[in-house]
Amino acid sequence: SPMLRSCALLLALLFYVAGAQGAVIPTSDPNIYWSDYNWYRSSSYAQSVNPGAYFKVTFTNSSLLALQLHVPPSPSPPTTAYMTLRYSLDSAPYVNITLPAPGNIIKIASGLSSNSSHTFVCYILNSVFTVSRWYNGPPNSVMISGLQLEDGGKTAPNMMIKPKRMLAYWDSIGEGVRTLGVGDALVVDDSTITWAFSLAEGLDAEISVIGFGSQGYTVTGVGDVAPLFTPGNDSFSAWDKYFDAQSRLTTGKFSPPPDYIFCGHGTNDYYRGISSSVVQASVSGWLQAVRAAAPSAHIFLCVPFGGFHRIAITQAFGNYTGDARSYLLDLGAEAQEGLSSLGVPSRFADDGLHPLGPRSGQLGGILAVKATKEIMKKKMQ
Repeated sequence: SPMLRSCALLLALLFYVAGAQGAVIPTSDPNIYWSDYNWYRSSSYAQSVNPGAYFKVTFTNSSLLALQLHVPPSPSPPTTAYMTLRYSLDSAPYVNITLPAPGNIIKIASGLSSNSSHTFVCYILNSVFTVSRWYNGPPNSVMISGLQLEDGGKTAPNMMIKPKRMLAYWDSIGEGVRTLGVGDALVVDDSTITWAFSLAEGLDAEISVIGFGSQGYTVTGVGDVAPLFTPGNDSFSAWDKYFDAQSRLTTGKFSPPPDYIFCGHGTNDYYRGISSSVVQASVSGWLQAVRAAAPSAHIFLCVPFGGFHRIAITQAFGNYTGDARSYLLDLGAEAQEGLSSLGVPSRFADDGLHPLGPRSGQLGGILAVKATKEIMKKKMQ
């Protein structure tokens, strides 16, 4: 009857407004896909510091959806805006949420058809550079403790998971800095429209982007991030850690094993005056270390789009005793145009270095074509 329907709607609304528990789906639910190498997973939450990190899930039997955050008492998250999440439900236009959010419940939707399956995807869109991403927590991260559905709600196998796994180490160009122009990081940085996601689409892979602004092979990144690889100093190397002292590896290996690994550092080493010999030593050490952690992966050592430290990177690869599944990718002048002079605006970059979204996407497509050709070339040898 109309009265019963009204009562049911009122009860659903009260549930939603009050943030009642209903069915709480933990982050350990096997039907939730987390970008594999971005999220530290504890028994009670999933945590990431990386713009471009994402998760996706399919759920049924619920007209409601909310995201439950884990807010630790210490260190407390920043009280001013420090990160943006971006989500889409059932392929609707994206919605952005700025953190910190009031309370620990982010209400996504109500009034959904409980008789239908629904798909949800959520990204870390961007974050500020002024809050630590590495130490003491770190505070510049998001910690998700679960999804809230109504009673009887449940997840379902996600049929949209790509078959391959990819890991990409990069700098600010990897985390989408200034893809929308020059300005406030929480406005103009967009990690979801970079070369990385175009590359992943081209190789039919789920991608984990590990991009930190200002980081290089040998130099620290903003937010206190360690260099990518410091020879002889594992504790001051970031490649194998989610953040300080929290390993990204399981018994010395990536899990699951990645199919592809790309690395495009070198830009910030150049701008901070690091010598070619120091960069070369770091690149050589990283190649050996990452191969030990990913024995079967196709590893692509990339010269930065702007061409920085081309000689050092090329020499390091040439000296690598290597294997048949490692490759040097140098896009040369095709990529370098308009991206090699910080402070000199070009048609491809408002600041002369960080590619705008359309150009970044094009570069990802070029990388995918080149990488595929390199793999096929070695298979035919």
